[in-house]
Amino acid sequence: MQLISYRDVIIPEDRQRKTFDEAALLELKESILKPIGLLQPIVLRADGRTLVAGERRLRAIAEVYVHVAGKQEEPSYCFLHNGQQIPFGQIPFVFLSELPEEQIREAELEENVRRVDLTWQEKVSAQAKLHEHLLQQNPEQTITETAKKIYGDGANKRKVNEVSEAIQLAKFLEDPLVAGAPDEKTARRAIKDDIARKERRERLATLDLSRSGHRLFKGNCYDRALDDCGPVRFDCVVTDPPYGIDADAKGQTFDGDVHEYDDSDAAFMEAMDRLPDLCSRLCKPKAHVYVFCDIRRFGELFVAFEIGGFTVWPRPIIWDKGTVGSYGNIDYGPRSCYDAVLYARRGDRKALGGARDVINIPQRTDHEHPAGKPVEVYVELLRRTVLPGDILADFFVGSGPIFLAAKELKCTAFGWELNDKYFEMAQGALSKTL
Repeated sequence: MQLISYRDVIIPEDRQRKTFDEAALLELKESILKPIGLLQPIVLRADGRTLVAGERRLRAIAEVYVHVAGKQEEPSYCFLHNGQQIPFGQIPFVFLSELPEEQIREAELEENVRRVDLTWQEKVSAQAKLHEHLLQQNPEQTITETAKKIYGDGANKRKVNEVSEAIQLAKFLEDPLVAGAPDEKTARRAIKDDIARKERRERLATLDLSRSGHRLFKGNCYDRALDDCGPVRFDCVVTDPPYGIDADAKGQTFDGDVHEYDDSDAAFMEAMDRLPDLCSRLCKPKAHVYVFCDIRRFGELFVAFEIGGFTVWPRPIIWDKGTVGSYGNIDYGPRSCYDAVLYARRGDRKALGGARDVINIPQRTDHEHPAGKPVEVYVELLRRTVLPGDILADFFVGSGPIFLAAKELKCTAFGWELNDKYFEMAQGALSKTL
């Protein structure tokens, strides 16, 4: 039997288990002091000092020795191991290499899981392998029990969920989009998008979208909308162009993961320069226009539409998104949880009642499109303006909420989308109108 002073054992600083349940430690200490003694020695690395497994046992025994050391007379031993008396101040250990193969694997897995220098891919893989190993030992092993083995007293509900998500993520690590993701959140989003994409394609494969009264066009609205529309003219436009706030740039923190579209200042300036003219040429003599925008660019957009021949309402409509929004630099200011909407009219088209200029509809946190708007917001804006049979347009259709809103209001919608991924999402929305 190999012994070491409990004071000489080195506990690596990178072990993730930082807290220990005092009641559980007391229970363990009392069981060690009983005739059965210490059941399992601690496990050390080849240096004979660095701990691999058994920190709870070490702490429980250390408490025994600290308590006894305060007395005038120290006993020759305090507990037994395998029927032998362990000299005071000592603790039995085994080298990692001396364990049976299954125990070596388990100890190594536990050690790997606790390392803090792991990539997220290595972390989820280590947790999944540990859970798989424990399942082989005990088919009834739960994820909660695995989380407790990793985090000890720190295995709260959030940690259990993390382990559960890690086990699921590990199943997709062979997917290049998942394996190449910068973090777990992006990887989960990639998996979710992939599943949604497959389901959408399966549905679209059985549908003839040309049967829909709505129309969806692939391409840049500025270049092709006039040709696509032919003689059709619109009663109302609801559209969501780039805000020019660099939501697609690295380092930005938005509630919506990756923004796969050009959100540069140049993209906004193009919208401000060309969108009013496009609306003017494609709207009926009496029409309404709603344009989502960042509050900081409202004034510029206001002037552009006024010059374009529209009468713009002097104040923006505010969409209060609830708790979802961009973080920005939260060290110095609040999160941004609302969007502005420019409202303009052409000719003498009246609104359908005195609606409020604040819309309180929570933003969804599970939206496929990172800047997608709930269908309910489109419906709320349109019901102020349109009647059944009206023709609507969205020049930046995104995931296609205009089609579902048009269906609810018994209108016909036209939409344009440049991005391949979002065009496919819009097709999915269009399929739901059939």
